[in-house]
Amino acid sequence: MSDRISLDSLYELLDRSFDYLLVVDQEQTVLHLNRAFGELMGCSGAGAGGCSSLADIIKPDALPRFQEAMEQVAAGERGVVVYWKIKDDRPPIIFKVGYVERPAGALYLFRSSLATDVADLSLKSDWEKIERAKELACLYSVAEWIHDSTSIAEFFEELPRFLSPGLHYPEHVRVQAIYKGIIFGERPVGDQLLRSELKVGDEVVGTIEVGYDREDLEVLPEEQKLLDEIGRFLCLALERKSLATSLEAKQEEADEYSRQMATLRDEVEKSTQELKEQRAKLDKVNSYLDRVHQGLEDSKRTLQTMFAAIPDTVALIDQDLNIVMTNQAEDLGGHPCYKALLGLDDPCLDCRLKKVQKTKAPVIQEVRHGDTYYLAHAMPVFGKQHEIEGIIEYFQDITYQKTYEQQLQQADKLASLGQLVSGIGHEINNPNQFIRGNVKIIQQALEGMLPIVDEYYKDHPDLKIARLKYDFFRQHIMTLVQDMANGSERIKRIVESLKGFARKDEGLLVDRVDINNVIEESARLVHNQVHKFADISLDLGEGIPLFRGNAQKLEQVLINLVINASQAMPDDVRGEIRISSRRDGEWVEVKVADNGSGMSETTLKNIFDPFFTTKRARGGTGLGLSIAFRIMEEHGGHISVNSALGEGTTFTLRMPLEKKDEEAGQEQESPEKEG
Repeated sequence: MSDRISLDSLYELLDRSFDYLLVVDQEQTVLHLNRAFGELMGCSGAGAGGCSSLADIIKPDALPRFQEAMEQVAAGERGVVVYWKIKDDRPPIIFKVGYVERPAGALYLFRSSLATDVADLSLKSDWEKIERAKELACLYSVAEWIHDSTSIAEFFEELPRFLSPGLHYPEHVRVQAIYKGIIFGERPVGDQLLRSELKVGDEVVGTIEVGYDREDLEVLPEEQKLLDEIGRFLCLALERKSLATSLEAKQEEADEYSRQMATLRDEVEKSTQELKEQRAKLDKVNSYLDRVHQGLEDSKRTLQTMFAAIPDTVALIDQDLNIVMTNQAEDLGGHPCYKALLGLDDPCLDCRLKKVQKTKAPVIQEVRHGDTYYLAHAMPVFGKQHEIEGIIEYFQDITYQKTYEQQLQQADKLASLGQLVSGIGHEINNPNQFIRGNVKIIQQALEGMLPIVDEYYKDHPDLKIARLKYDFFRQHIMTLVQDMANGSERIKRIVESLKGFARKDEGLLVDRVDINNVIEESARLVHNQVHKFADISLDLGEGIPLFRGNAQKLEQVLINLVINASQAMPDDVRGEIRISSRRDGEWVEVKVADNGSGMSETTLKNIFDPFFTTKRARGGTGLGLSIAFRIMEEHGGHISVNSALGEGTTFTLRMPLEKKDEEAGQEQESPEKEG
């Protein structure tokens, strides 16, 4: 034949023969797309509307099936694609795939007719035809059931009925589905299983396992593809819409009911147990009182009068560690001694009653309750048979003596610390002096050497120094050397500050005090201790005159205030400590403010009292603010505080610029101002 049919004429012929037609080349470029399929996919034709490649037309989850069919027909096999377009409520489209080689490149033809029947698909054998027909029929029925089922529970409960006809041994099929922890169906026997994960987004929400009830029956690879296809259908359905889940709603209601019943049961049991314990305590107290009532009423009144007159806490305790009577105004009878007197939930580890029962002799023992120290005296109470029936215990408050001992120890530690800091400062300054001198030499040497290396680098652009490219090395080396010099200077200043703070203080107000310098030195000394809890910010006024005072004592006051502020920060909040200074007429004013926990009215009333502390458990002595108050009085100034719970605290220090001596009725000349 001399005349050849043009490719466009051929496409026109094929368009009239098939409802859906798609032609791509071996690069998966769309060469032809008929109008019906283009409208279905939202494309107006090949190369238009963004449909120039197979990936532009087919959904990502279905694209691998089309590509696999292309490989099959290129290898000489028959290719069939079942395509389910989830946004369309119609059944899946079944494409037959054709293949032809030509000099310009291979062509792949995807064609489908709405009238195509499953039985019309030509595969390798009759048996394969039957199996593929069963699989496609199964896909139809499962897909239809996905749309018809009203809940996830209903879908999984009926899934075996729809899935079984698509497998090789339908009468032996077992299907088990797990969705969000809920199990449906029966698990297959043996290890021959088909398995598919169910995902919504990136989350695995369940699995489907399919097999048989006999170990001698094997699943087929094609059946895994069937289950994967069903899994894809279901995942798409789960992503597109949320099925009504009556089972989950009922389960949630049952769980809530169970929780309420469990809570109610626990409350009833707890109340019953408390009633039993109260009844037992009451019975025990009544029994004891009944035994001692006869003939002892006058003695009891006398004993109670004596109890009430004793300033220390006195208690009569029975063998079960319960208080029989006490001289406290609060009625503690029948309560365990360790809870009523010491606030403990369990008996003391070194229980005095047990020691008295063992030795039958008095016991004296030191006891701590919160920030208070007691000397506990326990004396045995004997019965008629010389058995121990209990003890009489009284507590002597020795907090003042204990605190005094601790202050003596602390003073000794501070004295030793001063000597130690002075020695360490000397040892640090010696090697640091070498560092400072050597850094200057290195800096000068580099300034002379680098121009020479720059000239060498022009002819050797691959030059590296210290495994770094020379241009990067050249840019940063002087900055690094300067950082070393700055660090060495910082070490020197810190050591000098420590030595200054640790030196022996003669207590005289003879210094010319630069308050801004005192603030900066104090902030530097406490930086490492405070920065874990809070940031320190300084707002220092300008032009504040020097005044006569004791710089070391003022430094001690500021350090104490800053450390206290850092310890007042809540655990879950990083705080801020603001230190400001200014001149207010003839006064110098310094404020230390924080945004910590604040103080109650009771604490504010006692904060400057000696030995008063809210931090005794953490080593607080209660002397810091008392000493600060005295130091401010020595300077002719005063310290005040403003605080509110949950809002923070502000301490204000005010010192006169001129200190006057009025003891002899004469004014001393104020020191000459510097600067």
